[in-house]
Amino acid sequence: MQTRIITVVALWMALFLGTTQESNAQFNRLLKKVTKKKTTKSGGGSGAFTHLNSENDEFGLSGQYYSLQDGKVVGFQFVKEDGGKVVNELRYWEKKGGDPQIKLQLKESFLRKKNIKMFFVWMSSYAKSYIEVFEVAPGVLAQTQQTERSINSYDESVPLDTKRSVVEVMAKNKGDLDTWDLETAQAKVDMMVAELKAAQNSKVKRKLMRFETYKKYHGKIAFAKSTNALRSSKSNQPVEKSANFITKQVLGETVAFKPYFDQPLSVAHPGTWFNITYEMAGITTDREKLRKSSTKFSKNIPQLDKYKNDFYFFYPKVTNNRSNNVADYAFLELLRQAQDKLKKGDVYDLKVTVWAFKDGENIAPMATGTIQLSYNENTENLLFDPVKGWITVLEDYLDE
Repeated sequence: MQTRIITVVALWMALFLGTTQESNAQFNRLLKKVTKKKTTKSGGGSGAFTHLNSENDEFGLSGQYYSLQDGKVVGFQFVKEDGGKVVNELRYWEKKGGDPQIKLQLKESFLRKKNIKMFFVWMSSYAKSYIEVFEVAPGVLAQTQQTERSINSYDESVPLDTKRSVVEVMAKNKGDLDTWDLETAQAKVDMMVAELKAAQNSKVKRKLMRFETYKKYHGKIAFAKSTNALRSSKSNQPVEKSANFITKQVLGETVAFKPYFDQPLSVAHPGTWFNITYEMAGITTDREKLRKSSTKFSKNIPQLDKYKNDFYFFYPKVTNNRSNNVADYAFLELLRQAQDKLKKGDVYDLKVTVWAFKDGENIAPMATGTIQLSYNENTENLLFDPVKGWITVLEDYLDE
C-alpha cells in the first residue's frame, strides 16, 4: 500500500509540473455492457486464458489478465496481421472459447509519435461512446471511457481534448494491482495524453508559424475596424492579412480585436479560463471583477471559456461595434469611469490584455496589445448622444 501511495504522489507531481489535462471524475463501470450475455464474476475461470500467455506478439500484450474492479479473469491477444493484411488489433475475451467479444484498433499515430500503445473501439452509435485501452506499464492495461457527441464517424478515435476517465485496470501479474489502482492509472493516462497533446500542439504551431499573421502577432493582440478583417476561414489557418490591421481609431468607432497565443490556454495554464482587462486614461476595468460585481454586469459579461484549446480566438472580440450596437460592457464601463478625463483633440492609448484567470485572480497574460484612440469631432456624439451614445446607454441601463 505504501508503494502505491508513493507511486500516486510521484505521478501527480509530474502531472502538476508538465501535463495539460485535468483529473477526471470516475464513470460507471464499462465492460458490463461489452456483451449482452451475462458472465460470472470470475469471467472464464482462473485459468481460462492462460494459453494466451504463450503468444509472442511484438508488444508483449497477449495473455491472461486479472481485473481490478470486478475481479474477472479476461484475455487479450494482439494480432498484427490477419488474412495477409496488417490489422493491428487487440482482441478481448471475457468468456472462454469462440470469437473475441471486442476487437480494438491500435492508434498508430500515438505509437509513432510517443511510443504510446492505445487501442480503441466504438461502442454505441447513440451515445457516441468509446472504449480506449492504454498500456500504462508492461503487463498492465487501463481502460478509459468517455462520450463525445460531436464525433460523427465511428472509425476515428476520440480527440485528445476530450476528458477520459479510467474505469478498469487489468494486469497479467495480479500483484501489480496493489500498485496500479484507478487513481494511479488515471495519472499515467493523463500524463500520456499530455505528451500527445504537446506533440500535437508543437506540430500545429510549426504550421501556424508559416502564416504571416501568426508569426508576427503570437503573444500579441491585433486590432481592426471590423470583425471581418480578423476572421479565419478554418481552424489553425489564420489567413487574415496584417495589412488590414490598425493601430489608430476614432474613440467611439468600431474596434475589433483578436489575441494570438504562444500556446493554447489549456496547455499554458490548465484549469483556467480567459479574462480581459482594459486600461486607458489612468482607469482599468476587468471583465471578471465586473461580472461578479452586479446582476446587470453578470448578465452582460459572460465567462470566456471558449477557445481554451486554440492558438487564437477563432471569432474576434470587440470593444464596441458601431454597426450593430454590440460592445464589451467592461470597455463601456471604462468609458463611463473615464468620461470626465476625456477631451477633444487628445489621443489616448488603450491597452488590452487577455489573461489566464482562475479563483478570482489573473494568473498570467496570454496576449497584449495597444491601440491609440483619438477624441475628434465625432466622438462627442458617439459617446454622449442622448439616445444611443455608448456612455449614455450604459448609464441609463445601470440607473434602471
